[in-house]
Amino acid sequence: MNPNSSSVSEFFEQLGHGGGLRLFDAFSDTRFFIKDTCGVYKHASRVMHLAHGIADPSGVVGRTDYDFIPAYLADQYTRDDRQVLAGTEIWGRVEMVIRHPACPDWYVTSKTPLRDKSGRIIGLAGVSRDLQQAAKIATPFVQLTPALDHIRDHFASSMEVDTLAQISGMSERSFQRHFKKAFHLTPTAYIRQFRIGKACQLLLEADATITTIALETGFSDHSHLVREFTRSMKTTPGAYRERYRGT
Repeated sequence: MNPNSSSVSEFFEQLGHGGGLRLFDAFSDTRFFIKDTCGVYKHASRVMHLAHGIADPSGVVGRTDYDFIPAYLADQYTRDDRQVLAGTEIWGRVEMVIRHPACPDWYVTSKTPLRDKSGRIIGLAGVSRDLQQAAKIATPFVQLTPALDHIRDHFASSMEVDTLAQISGMSERSFQRHFKKAFHLTPTAYIRQFRIGKACQLLLEADATITTIALETGFSDHSHLVREFTRSMKTTPGAYRERYRGT
């Protein structure tokens, strides 16, 4: 048994046996979850259960990501979890999320460590929001919707920050400030993450060469994709495809 399970249970008791967590069920565009230090779900909001076709409110609890999503995504989430469990918060990670039965969407995810009274990390909590839905209804996302739509539809094209600012009706400085506040990363970093996510998808779903995928996802050439992909995913595009193709 995970030695921190009792500490996580105590955390729930302080919230009135999870009653306070039910508030997150009111947000149809948001997945809220808590995991222990072994990556086991201790709580998951209703929308997360429904996204995976699980009707039982406790259907995700006691399981890990590997139980209901492809290994290539579970590995990515687990790498991020390890960073959080080591004490590093993650804010505004743009990532692919699979909805039931196998429909990919783009979400923006943030995670933070959970600590007991002594400061020891006993798990993590995370919020993952449907990118486009959140952008339509929430400030400051709403101001960025035109730019987010443009990135989604033209991610393979050359993209300048001042152009995105103009599309959103803001000065470049104001756009940069609003974007950083909303996603905790710069527009350039967001675009890079989005492109890498699309490259991951094509590496598994298409038979195109890595050079072709690089050009189709907005990277200048094969070397550019390999460099950025390896920095973000901790493996090369070729190794990623070989490991996860068909899983």
